[in-house]
Amino acid sequence: MIPAQRGPRVLGATRLSRYRDNSTSPERQEAAVERVAADIGGHVVGWARDMDVSASKVPPHERPELGEWMQRPDEYDVIAWWRLDRAVRKMADMAQLGQWAKDHKKRLIFAEGPGSARLELDFGSPMSELIMMVLAFAAQMEAEAIKERTTGASEFLRSVGRWSGGPVPFHARPVPHPTEDEGWWLGLNDDTDDFLWNTAEIGNHMVDMALNDKSRHAISDWVNENHPAVTPANHRRKLAGREIDPDARWNPGMVTDYLRNQHLIGRFTHNGKVVRDENGEYVLRGDALIPVEKFHRLQAKLDQTSGTAPERRSDAHPLLGVLHCGVCGGRLYQGWLSPGPNRKEPKRQYRCAARAHGRVCRKPAYVIADAVDRYAEEQFLALFGEKEVFQIIVIPGQDHTAEIEELAADVEELSGQLVGLRGTAAAAVARQLQSRSDRLDRLSAEPVIPPRTEVIATGETYSKLWHSEDTEGKRDLLRQVGARIEVGETTRGSRDVTSRLSFSIGEFADPEAETLAAVEREEQLA
Repeated sequence: MIPAQRGPRVLGATRLSRYRDNSTSPERQEAAVERVAADIGGHVVGWARDMDVSASKVPPHERPELGEWMQRPDEYDVIAWWRLDRAVRKMADMAQLGQWAKDHKKRLIFAEGPGSARLELDFGSPMSELIMMVLAFAAQMEAEAIKERTTGASEFLRSVGRWSGGPVPFHARPVPHPTEDEGWWLGLNDDTDDFLWNTAEIGNHMVDMALNDKSRHAISDWVNENHPAVTPANHRRKLAGREIDPDARWNPGMVTDYLRNQHLIGRFTHNGKVVRDENGEYVLRGDALIPVEKFHRLQAKLDQTSGTAPERRSDAHPLLGVLHCGVCGGRLYQGWLSPGPNRKEPKRQYRCAARAHGRVCRKPAYVIADAVDRYAEEQFLALFGEKEVFQIIVIPGQDHTAEIEELAADVEELSGQLVGLRGTAAAAVARQLQSRSDRLDRLSAEPVIPPRTEVIATGETYSKLWHSEDTEGKRDLLRQVGARIEVGETTRGSRDVTSRLSFSIGEFADPEAETLAAVEREEQLA
């Protein structure tokens, strides 16, 4: 029989604002609490471990674990911390904690109080309450000082192009600053070891997909399929040495946020504005994933497709937008025939949905889907299979309009600030104003050169491209050549599906000719 433990029952409480903070590690805090329990002849009955919890923002009774223990005060006699700042950093929180301890007759013990000696408060006298409030005031002042030092340090690091902490971009990782003797820089995370993913390579592929007209949905699907759980949040968890969320996935909104961010070219923003130095130049805090010119092309492409992409449908079938009813001309949609006496399994079907869309069709067409899919592939490959694929490459021009507008706004704002300033402040603003004004004059004098297009032979046939694409890619190829398949009237007893099908394409029967014509149209509009 194990003898019952005697002495005070101690609840150990630990806290970290950031779990990777080594200076106040959980192990060090717990060792201090164990010493307290031994010194007072007691024993630890449980732990309230609150990691990633700020004492300046979350009072004791609202913390995930300590808050629960405080609702069960009969299970312990003492709460012990390493130091006071592990418990509170605000006088109001200290007053509330002290009142709770007084109401429930609990002792509060800190392993290291003033002078590193143990501090014990039992609230049996007004003196304990006074001591606690004095110490809480000191803790609050320390928190304010830390906040001011952190803010000032962040402003300095921003001004000199050092990384001051915060979320690490998906493609980056903190490395020693390449040109400074101290400080950090965001280098490209192109490692391929067992510890980290090559997120720089993934990020580059996402950019290329967007430039090649892939939708945000397609990009997020590609990452999730080929790199499951490799998300920005999990990348940061890996860098911090923490466990990842295996169920985390990208979504189209995350793709947009990533591709729109200035960190792709090493720049960063503060309060919504790109950070510049006193001369108006961009301040970099990391390596660029892509060149500035490519970033501008990416933003132009995202502007073109934003809000114009067709709605993504969960029921999108391989020939959606290509397959039409030969009676009314409306689209055919995918459905399923349920099992019956002559059908053991459900069978996919294309059918005219005129009535569902408020239209009238004299005799709505319907047909078994697999046979139509095969017909579409055979017709496409027969017409285009051996032809070479050509691509239109857009070579960007030179247009500083966006930056000119931004600089003009800066000049106007700084001119307004200069009014009423004197001395050093006026001189600093005047330098910024002059720098931006000079750059504005230089850019305004440069000509606007429109982008041009080139037709590049890929050396790949449409047959090879077709067989390498997924369902969505094949549907896009059919749409690109203007393919249209019509399904004629359903005739009772007829099993020859292809006799009811017709395949036609748009203005051009030759994709090479269509590509060249597109270039000619663009040149005429330029």
